[in-house]
Amino acid sequence: MFADLDVASAAVLLCGASERVRQVAPKYQAAAQVTSVYSPDLLASAIEGISPSVVVICAEQPNEIASWRQAVKTARNSRGLHAVLLVDSEPAPQQVGRVYLIGAGPGDPGLMTRHALEALSRADVVLLDHLAPHQDLPRWAPKAEIIDVGKTPGKHRVPQRDIDQLMVEYAQAGRTVARLKGGDPYVFGRGAEELYVCEQAGIPVTVYSGVTSSIALPALAGVPITLRGVSHMFTVVSGHAPLSGSELDQLAGLLKDGGTVSLLMGVKSLPHTVAGLRERGVPASLPMIAVQDGFRPQQREIYATLDDCLETLADVKPPAVITLGEVCAVAGPRRDEVMARAFETH
Repeated sequence: MFADLDVASAAVLLCGASERVRQVAPKYQAAAQVTSVYSPDLLASAIEGISPSVVVICAEQPNEIASWRQAVKTARNSRGLHAVLLVDSEPAPQQVGRVYLIGAGPGDPGLMTRHALEALSRADVVLLDHLAPHQDLPRWAPKAEIIDVGKTPGKHRVPQRDIDQLMVEYAQAGRTVARLKGGDPYVFGRGAEELYVCEQAGIPVTVYSGVTSSIALPALAGVPITLRGVSHMFTVVSGHAPLSGSELDQLAGLLKDGGTVSLLMGVKSLPHTVAGLRERGVPASLPMIAVQDGFRPQQREIYATLDDCLETLADVKPPAVITLGEVCAVAGPRRDEVMARAFETH
């Protein structure tokens, strides 16, 4: 084997399939000259060109090794070859890949970060979520296999455990995996769970934050999540499941104190949320706004109040972000009144 030979001044000829030769080549990088040949039919001409002192058969399968041995034997007889013959059949050490957990933002490709685009450009595999921007994905990730694992309400095409398994298996095979998520991976995006799964498998992970729709979509409708003199606190809530009594208590207190609530995945559970807030004394006049299909051609922005929202927002469909709080008045008829309060505090 290489370590037992003085090849510093030797000409080494590597023989075998191209991928296997590339795996073995680093072992012989100290040689004076390294040449590769990928077909037994080309061995004789390669030998004539470089007169190697070491010939290495880079193969693992017995039939492939036998084919190359026969080609070397023929070359010995016809070309007077006196090179040392090695068979390097040891499996190449598998290089573990890397996973990038990427927040792709709320849907507008312009809101993706440079880090996100750089990671995509290096990716061998992209695991794509439903809400992640994908219009130019073949250009952003030109060498990647793109796999749609997106989930829509009530429809999980690929279960989460299978997504976890795909990440791990591709990375363990030495591939660079981009897990492309809408919004931010750590805002109801299962980013922490996926990070943990990879860490348990010994796979390095890099997390790139994204612009969360909980802030970007109300901003798209002209609604700030906080406003001087109006709201100095906000919270982000998942409405995927109906809120508990204690959760509704907290939200009611926040809203009555002037806070803002950004409700994600809350369309289906909105009647339950509204009833719970009204029962806890949140004023019927509280303004709110829903932004449906943000940053998409069919985008809609609908202003309402707690009193009329079940009727006004009756035809809103996911994906949508519903924002509640006094700041939402800047998108309605009380805009000047609310903005005057902001300027009074200057």
